[in-house]
Amino acid sequence: MKSGGSAAAASRDAADRRGELVGSSLAVLMGAQFSAIVILGKDLLHGSGNPFVLLAARYGGTAVALAGLALLTGRPLLPKREERGGIVLAGALGYGTESALYFAALGHGNAASVTLLFYTYPVIVMLATIAMDRRASSGKLVAALGLAVSGCAVVVLGGGGIEIEGVGIVLAICSAIAYSGYLISANRVVRRTNPITAALWLAAGAGFANLVFAAGFGNNVQPQGAQWWNVVGMSAFTVGAFVTMFASLQRIGAVRNGIIAVVEPLMVAVLAWIFLAEPISSRTAVGGAMILAGAVLAMLVRTTRLRELEI
Repeated sequence: MKSGGSAAAASRDAADRRGELVGSSLAVLMGAQFSAIVILGKDLLHGSGNPFVLLAARYGGTAVALAGLALLTGRPLLPKREERGGIVLAGALGYGTESALYFAALGHGNAASVTLLFYTYPVIVMLATIAMDRRASSGKLVAALGLAVSGCAVVVLGGGGIEIEGVGIVLAICSAIAYSGYLISANRVVRRTNPITAALWLAAGAGFANLVFAAGFGNNVQPQGAQWWNVVGMSAFTVGAFVTMFASLQRIGAVRNGIIAVVEPLMVAVLAWIFLAEPISSRTAVGGAMILAGAVLAMLVRTTRLRELEI
């Protein structure tokens, strides 16, 4: 008979259409929360300086909040034994490094250029997954990816022209690769750990990585006065984003999660319009429609299949 651990792992995956839609909806919610983080952090990084102290504070606050949430809801504080190392490494080498590289790239190019290069990550995730599984993705998922990434390019370029140095290109692409590696490894390693517990250790790993970067590189931007409330807000939204990220990955996998998450640049534009009075151009509207079409197509692709009873 199969072990209890295998049964538990299998039960985490979407087993029917409803489970797939739940996982897809969680990916949309994840993108919305990451968009709110971008808006809150928009005014914290003006001028020169490294963001590592800011990021360490964000992830440290996230880890503390998640530890409190785990205790209040009766979730374990430690991941499953066989998944502990993978989760910490995914946070430190994957997510923590990705965020550091992304913000470092912003020092060598405008936000539009860096964002455009970063959002090549769903392509990297799909190609890497195909190579590892030796099985091509469905035509509908490929079409959804094409729509989402093309729409992202339209939205991003609508907000500003391409302006980036060579080192910025390298940093942005390395950021996309680091995030892709994190997403794939988290999808394959975190099978049985509760999403709240997994998110706690992801945040702790990312916070530790940025503390190391802060000590190593110096010249760090430090929030002042009321700006710390922005950091608190960023941590709060990161709590929700990390939990929904893991819950989504455990249901629909890295490829579909990555495609649907491309709604983030569109949501940033919408939130900036609502809260910062930044106008939405016709180009942004067209690109947004393409992103939404790609996300909806990815949500509608059926990937579940009937499971045989394991004995």
